[in-house]
Amino acid sequence: MDDARSTWRSLVLPLAGLLVLVLLAAGLPAGLGAPGASPALAGPDDDDADEDGKEGDDEPPPDLGEKDVPFIEKVNEAIEKGTNWLLARGKIFEIPGARDEAQGAHYGFIQSKTLYGGGTGPGYPHPAGPTALALYTLLKCDVEPSHGVIERGFTWLKVRHRITQEWDMQGEFDPFTWTHTEAGSSYEISAMILALTAKYDQKKHTGTSRKKLRIRDKDDQEWLVELVEGLVDRRGSPDKDSPPADRLGWRYNMPRIQLGGGGGGRGRSVAGKTRSVNVPPHANQDLSSTQLAALALYNAHRFGVDVDPQIWLDIAEFTLSHQEETGPDHERHDPGLARGGYAAPKDKARGFMYIKGSPDRSEGKATGSMTACGIANLLMCQEVLANHRKTKRTFGTSPLAAQMEKAVWDGLAWLDRNWSSFDNRNSGTGYHTYYLYALERTMDMLGKQLVGKRLWYQEGAEQLLKRIQRTSSQVPDKKMRTEAMDTMFWETKSTHEPYDVLDTCFALLFLKRATRGVMPPPAAVTGN
Repeated sequence: MDDARSTWRSLVLPLAGLLVLVLLAAGLPAGLGAPGASPALAGPDDDDADEDGKEGDDEPPPDLGEKDVPFIEKVNEAIEKGTNWLLARGKIFEIPGARDEAQGAHYGFIQSKTLYGGGTGPGYPHPAGPTALALYTLLKCDVEPSHGVIERGFTWLKVRHRITQEWDMQGEFDPFTWTHTEAGSSYEISAMILALTAKYDQKKHTGTSRKKLRIRDKDDQEWLVELVEGLVDRRGSPDKDSPPADRLGWRYNMPRIQLGGGGGGRGRSVAGKTRSVNVPPHANQDLSSTQLAALALYNAHRFGVDVDPQIWLDIAEFTLSHQEETGPDHERHDPGLARGGYAAPKDKARGFMYIKGSPDRSEGKATGSMTACGIANLLMCQEVLANHRKTKRTFGTSPLAAQMEKAVWDGLAWLDRNWSSFDNRNSGTGYHTYYLYALERTMDMLGKQLVGKRLWYQEGAEQLLKRIQRTSSQVPDKKMRTEAMDTMFWETKSTHEPYDVLDTCFALLFLKRATRGVMPPPAAVTGN
């Protein structure tokens, strides 16, 4: 894993945040800002400020974990042993005719005992999703791209799920046999883009520059372009003549294969076979799918695979439409303003929802995870539109930019007012570890260590540390030789199957601060 210095750098923020609170309590200055400054311009925490410590401090930093094990040590152990568990969790997939070293590995099916929208049966037989998510997580946790598990995972994705014009069919009698060469949903395509770009972005050096990264492997570069084109093609309704409002964001858009070009659903026919698209209940777009697609497109953008900026304008429009129209006044926590003689602004605590107007459980309610997702969407849209050659001259002074800025502040107010260090507020389905990962994405894009007055990373990490499950696993090394090791994983059963893979991925992405360095540093500092 990391050496001692890089490990300390990756986890210095929680202690730096505690120091800020101590300074505030003592009445010492900790930064100065101006009223109404954009959250997108809030500066990142200074990674080096307290890295070496200061001799002569009156008291050492307090222990934030158990008395016998410091907080940072516990977090590092969880990352290391959780990563080892995830390396051991993949299942080898036999590829006919391939050499032993060229076999594939996957991480199981996303499945459900009940069908979304009613009924029973297999709900999500699409293993490319958790497989790509696991690869993305392992790469973010500093596993080398040349590791055998990573190579086999990508081999499996390419063999079974690469986007091509080929057509296969689902097994007639086995509902969990998915052999189509195109990933089964926009979720899966998004996760594959994240995994592929993470394979070439382990150094996290892009936080200091907007310079485009490069994928030097020609085949992978072509694959990335294909994935982006496929994801854009899946937007909203599959009907090209649908109203523009129905093609702003994403949903599942899972294809079916039918012999003979039969009916049932909307789709197209190729060589006598039809791909028809299931339209899920209540809407053909949702904020969760759109957020993951936006994150994927943003990462592809960093590697020079751009999409029309109109798509980013559409994402912003769709995201804004899923925010509550009004909310209670909420005073912004900004000690720098108070010390500068300014009154703290009051925002409207307005959260974001999965599908606005949906009658299903909590879909139409503002939740913690969707509010964090909504803010992150707007931040990515701001970054791209403010710097894209086609929009940078007009976006900054546009009414949309001001609307997005206000929406971000109001979303942060909602997170503060409805703060939880683990529970996904208002969610009827749970996804608590996903809420923490969504929170990490948002706060690290902003460079903020506080939600209101709370150290979000410390509190969230402590909750995850309480829920660790310990086991022993046969962990493969780079050459796929295994060794029995003590490992750790998470399984809250608040997601869907495979519970252990999804929970562990989201927990590791939070603990590792996977989003740090993805977005260029903001231009100004406005406190914490």
